[in-house]
Amino acid sequence: MILVVGYDLHAPGQHYPAIEALLKSARSWAHPQGSLWFIDTSREPQWWRDQLRAAGDANDEYFVCRLQQNWATFNAGQPVNEWLKSPARTW
Repeated sequence: MILVVGYDLHAPGQHYPAIEALLKSARSWAHPQGSLWFIDTSREPQWWRDQLRAAGDANDEYFVCRLQQNWATFNAGQPVNEWLKSPARTW
């Protein structure tokens, strides 16, 4: 499934490298905006939320939900659009 992951990391002690490493551990991923990621995974949103909580700070915020095939972008860039359109995606 394709998940949308958004986060807001609050100071002090932001763990950007740990969050990025976790998201890049997904089967496949795209990073269209600063705090927004798409990940292709077999794991449920709750699992990713819990992993993000463990990797970040107690005051950080996370949003994880399933993305359906009905999507649209504007100025997201060709690599992101190609990633979403790829037949390799596990919708």
